[in-house]
Amino acid sequence: MYEWLNTHISPETLLWLFPIMFLLHDFEEILFVELWFKKNYGKASKKVPKFFIKTFQKMSKVTAAQFTLPVVFQFLIYIISTYLAVEYQYYNMFLGFNLFLLLHVFMHIGQLFLLGVYTLGLGTAVTITLPYSIYLFYRLLDEEIVEITTIAASLPYGVITIVIVLLGHKLAHKLIPS
Repeated sequence: MYEWLNTHISPETLLWLFPIMFLLHDFEEILFVELWFKKNYGKASKKVPKFFIKTFQKMSKVTAAQFTLPVVFQFLIYIISTYLAVEYQYYNMFLGFNLFLLLHVFMHIGQLFLLGVYTLGLGTAVTITLPYSIYLFYRLLDEEIVEITTIAASLPYGVITIVIVLLGHKLAHKLIPS
């Protein structure tokens, strides 16, 4: 299977699939955020760790429109990082964002076990993000485009995602009414 993918998908195309993969995953979250909380808040809130309960309560009131704003910010920065990787071979941001999203998959899986319910974004995390990430890192390493140490060193760039999401949610609450 890897041989077929390697033959039919150029490294540049593989990199440009990143923003598309991200949108497919986040569309699941945007489309179902309100419905998920209406359906699961009661059961899930009993299992949320105490240190996270205030955040969980705030997230339960987020509308799809409010959830979209940080996603748009992430999408824009992901496009920029992909452009820099494809055109200038500057991979650090791109790798950091991808490594962060790979780790994010395991957050979704952990939420499933912690809360005992299907969690928002789990389906696309497991069926789209996880296979893309595995193949991306395999391919970049196999073709010696990057080294494992470069990937590991890029993780701090993933923190940019956290900052963007937090600022995006804060701005969304001010700009977009509930």
